Amino acid sequence: MKNISIMMLCVLIISLFSCQTTKTIEGIYSEKKNLNRFEFFADSTFIYQSLLFYSSSFVNTYSDGTWLQTNNNTIILNSRIKNNIVPIRLKKEKSDNPIISVCENLSITQTRKKDPNLEYTTRDYCVFPYINGKNYLDSHPYLSDDPLTIDLKELIGLGTNTSGKYSINIPPVKRGNYCLSLNEPVDSICFEIEKRPERFESTPFVRTYYRLKTETVKIYPQSNIFIFDIALNDSLFSYRIFDNEVLKFKGSKLIFKDSEKNNKTSKLQLKNKSK
Repeated sequence: MKNISIMMLCVLIISLFSCQTTKTIEGIYSEKKNLNRFEFFADSTFIYQSLLFYSSSFVNTYSDGTWLQTNNNTIILNSRIKNNIVPIRLKKEKSDNPIISVCENLSITQTRKKDPNLEYTTRDYCVFPYINGKNYLDSHPYLSDDPLTIDLKELIGLGTNTSGKYSINIPPVKRGNYCLSLNEPVDSICFEIEKRPERFESTPFVRTYYRLKTETVKIYPQSNIFIFDIALNDSLFSYRIFDNEVLKFKGSKLIFKDSEKNNKTSKLQLKNKSK
């Protein structure tokens, strides 16, 4: 009789657990200032947006992908785009000149603006050449397209600084398309690309742009002219990659610890259900 009672108790406990319903998470979650916003759909996909500042309509970064609910309080996010490696096309030629010539042609696809003057040009993108794994501009700063120092007093309109006391050094950059002539041996080449619009250099609200990297190409001595074609979409500079990102529910709130901001915690509330 005792064994039967224990068995019935076990059956009752199992039944209670099986009757528990999994938390339904579909809907739009955002915080009070609406800086972070997640929308979860019933087909296990999501859209993420972060705004530039409070009450802004400008999207700073975004992502999309799939979500997986591992238990009643945990979901895991994985973005559609898995990495920021940009493919490149290489054209090789041979000349009698012993100097190695490296040229890069950057092509950016972007959303058309009503005012063409607001569209970005290749000058709004910095392309850093990495020769044999090292930033070539670090050892050749004179090649920089931008000044290597900035006068802070002049920048904020307080006159010209003659003492150098208020000047800061700026790392060298190359903008848009260019060619380099190399005298040293070359084993491999890749490029890192950064969106840095010239007209927004001094604005107080700085958007987040991710630095992209091309695949690395091995260089063989049969050629000495190398032309790299780099084609990408402008939106990739704002695309945030979630790789097994864990979000937790605490009661009715979704807890998002932002790893890009020293794990700053945002408590997101369900604003409305997705249709």
